[in-house]
Amino acid sequence: MGKTTDFLFRAGLVIKGVDAVFEVVGGVLLMMPTRLARWITVVAEHEVYRHHEALAGKLDNLASSVAMHPSVGEAAYLMVHGLAKIILITAIFKDKRWGYLGLIFVLSFFAVVELGRGITAHEVFSALFGVFDILVVILIYKEYRERFLKPKNSASN
Repeated sequence: MGKTTDFLFRAGLVIKGVDAVFEVVGGVLLMMPTRLARWITVVAEHEVYRHHEALAGKLDNLASSVAMHPSVGEAAYLMVHGLAKIILITAIFKDKRWGYLGLIFVLSFFAVVELGRGITAHEVFSALFGVFDILVVILIYKEYRERFLKPKNSASN
């Protein structure tokens, strides 16, 4: 792959890796809704937000929502999705073939889910995340092909 494509491939993996860590942390926090609501309230009451009533009000609403509607399903989804991506991205950086194939499958599946949610619920950010996932999948496939498929093809020519 070219230098630009290689950079985009690695940058995409790093971005997806950071996103995966946030998903796991978010999932863990959602498993503790009372504590999470308390933390959000503390942030809302912080000196910086006292002068921004609109932001503080939104944070207060978020804290109330988290405390009143804990979702074990959403927490489990975030943790499983995040952990899967962390494991697969780590495998790719260790040059494991199964990591490439696994991440292509996982990101493709969730890209379809995100695009579907974006289209049916008119959620622009979900659709954008789905498009980003597709772009990362294309880069992963190119790298996979370069590392694992091209030597076989060039040896037979």
